[in-house]
Amino acid sequence: MTTGETLIPPATTARRLHEWIRRIGAWAAFSERTPGVVALIGTVLVTIVVGSTVLTKRLEEMAADRIQARLIAGSAPAPVIRRQVLDFTLAPEEVRALDEDAARAFNAAIPFSTLPILAARPFIMAPDKIEDYARALDCLTAAVYFEAGGETAEGQAAVAQVVLNRMRHPAYPRTVCGVVFQGAERMTGCQFSFTCDGAMARPRSVEGWARARASAAAALNGSVAVGVGMATHYHTDWVAPYWAERLVKMRQIGAHIFYRWGGAWGLPGAFTGRHAGAEPVVARMAALVEPVPTLDPIEVPAVMEVVEPLHVTTASVVLPEAAPVVVAPVETPPVAEAPPPAPSVMANPMTSVATVVAPPRRRSRLATPTY
Repeated sequence: MTTGETLIPPATTARRLHEWIRRIGAWAAFSERTPGVVALIGTVLVTIVVGSTVLTKRLEEMAADRIQARLIAGSAPAPVIRRQVLDFTLAPEEVRALDEDAARAFNAAIPFSTLPILAARPFIMAPDKIEDYARALDCLTAAVYFEAGGETAEGQAAVAQVVLNRMRHPAYPRTVCGVVFQGAERMTGCQFSFTCDGAMARPRSVEGWARARASAAAALNGSVAVGVGMATHYHTDWVAPYWAERLVKMRQIGAHIFYRWGGAWGLPGAFTGRHAGAEPVVARMAALVEPVPTLDPIEVPAVMEVVEPLHVTTASVVLPEAAPVVVAPVETPPVAEAPPPAPSVMANPMTSVATVVAPPRRRSRLATPTY
């Protein structure tokens, strides 16, 4: 059955949503509050993006802190490192264009880490490899002298510790000379600036070289600079390298600020490398190493001369006979006989002396020792 009325289909959900959007758009287009609403929405979106980035970075730092805390407590083994890390020290000349005062202010704005500084393990060169030890000592002495010649003993020990820390890290060579002269074959990109800026050609101080050599020898014989821990980077406070903000700022000693890698890459578990065993021959060290002169043999004169034995003749000595000594006899005087004892006072006068009898002794009341 049909009627003359027109049937209107019910509004669907899509239609209703479209109608609401149209109405809101019309209101926003002619409303005075539209700019404020748009600014609010943009602020919320920017806050979400920045907050998610900061939160992600903070979560990574917290994970690294937990790993380090477990390593300190000894409750977990060292993590296995399997990732590659860029070496930001390959271009030490890449610094910000700041003067010394501005660079010091920039460096001061980077906070020091509050995490504990973990000391490195002692390193001792093999005593049976004299040539390799001598080469390592020369290279480390050069690094200490040219990098920290004017620093205190603590500052020189810290620079030597950085070289040894790098030698144990997977990002660097396995020898002392290899670490010191890494990148020195290029005009730029050397690890230590003195190896490619002409500093090695300048005259050296004998006293300063001997002082640097003492610091290097101590580091190669088990001395540890506990103040810098696992530091692998440093720079003077009057420059601001680009990589400083990416590392963990540990401590400042003298004019040098020391850093380590962040996360597990800068924990003791990463410093497990061993010395390669043989130090490379660095041709540029020949100008710094003074060879020991060979002394010609010296003829030493004999101290004692052979003397013929002396023959001593014994002569007999005859002594004159002594005259006999006559001793005169000595006459012994006659001994006088003792007179007879006097008679007792209490003796009977009627009794002769021969018959006098002494009265009996009385016993003493005091006990005396018997000998």
